[in-house]
Amino acid sequence: MSQSTSQPAPEPPGESGETHLAPLDFSGACLVATAEPAQGPLEPAPNPDAAALADLLVAHSFGDTAVLLPSAATVRRVILDTVRAQHRIAGRPKRRELLVCAGDGPLALEFAGDAEVSRMPDEIGAIRAAIGPKTAGLFVAPVRLAAGIEMLPGSFLAELREAADEYGLALIFDETDAGLGRTGMAFAHEWTGVTPDLMLVGEGAGLPLAALVLTAKWARGLPGTLPVVGEEALADEAGILETAFAPGFEGRIQGLGWLLEDRLATLRYRRADLFSGLVGTGLAQGLVCAVPAEDLAARLAGAGLVVSLLGNVLAFVPPLTVMEAEISAAADILERVAAELEPAAP
Repeated sequence: MSQSTSQPAPEPPGESGETHLAPLDFSGACLVATAEPAQGPLEPAPNPDAAALADLLVAHSFGDTAVLLPSAATVRRVILDTVRAQHRIAGRPKRRELLVCAGDGPLALEFAGDAEVSRMPDEIGAIRAAIGPKTAGLFVAPVRLAAGIEMLPGSFLAELREAADEYGLALIFDETDAGLGRTGMAFAHEWTGVTPDLMLVGEGAGLPLAALVLTAKWARGLPGTLPVVGEEALADEAGILETAFAPGFEGRIQGLGWLLEDRLATLRYRRADLFSGLVGTGLAQGLVCAVPAEDLAARLAGAGLVVSLLGNVLAFVPPLTVMEAEISAAADILERVAAELEPAAP
């Protein structure tokens, strides 16, 4: 999940003295444009800025090493090469297969074209049954957005960790959908207490580029040459990481998330005819609709609130710079739109 630009300033008061706010964007639009991937493998040039940003990621994560790359697609390809290379270094060259838990969403294109990548259900028994002498690693996203806001249980991630340790496999987390800091922790898996061996922080998380964070053991398999990233993307990345890792940032996001959750939960229980559930955490919340979600989203947009549609879920994904007043204003719009849909009196 990704960050968004800050909200436009309110328009000047009208003749009545009423202030008309510009539309509120709670759709999760990206904060910055994505850097274009470099063409082909290039020798990485020494770059103090890149090294400093990598050190920042290491300092605030489980990792011993981090590398910055142009895109999440590039990172996924590097993950495959790295995991396979490390098994080869360790004398297990046949271990090349990756088991991917993708839920209801499609496999990433980088995986879909690889015959040694298999899709798995979110069921530890099936995963353990699929593990064999050629299995190299387990890949999963702790938060998914394919068909709603889905947060995988910590118990399932812990079972994957146990299986990876038992069979000597790499456990890889994809934090792209989670969004850097959006759940109230820098990385979503930190809520579960389960630590991976490798982690993808994708540009979809509001970053202009992507990063791979990994432990020293698995870093031995990193390719000798990697694509480089541009100076402009590095400069944008620096500001985002410094903000996300600043003291007090996580607490602020948690507080705002509780405010958003409280307002949505109140409406969900009051209007069970419209909403059948509430999902998500932090500044990534969604109302599961009991009526067509498209109609509700259109009504909200007409009233000045832009949200994201994820299947039958209305997703409220404000920018990480959102203020309490903006969350309250968004909730007020939602309540007014819901009130317009009150069933007719008998």
